[in-house]
Amino acid sequence: MSAKHIRNTADLVRFRASLRIDCRDCAAARTMSGPEVVTVCGVADFDTMEARLRCTRCGARSARVTVLPPLT
Repeated sequence: MSAKHIRNTADLVRFRASLRIDCRDCAAARTMSGPEVVTVCGVADFDTMEARLRCTRCGARSARVTVLPPLT
């Protein structure tokens, strides 16, 4: 099995991975598929995307993103 280097949202779609978004302030969490992330955020690297995301529960801009492997 090869190592996948997922560096931006386009790579999520290419490798069929998902993204978990956690709020560091209120612990709200959401899991999105690659195409959903690209629809909402466009093609962007994760550092840029983290700075732009706002929590729907508390309104904070303190997101942490984690790449989830594709389901087999």
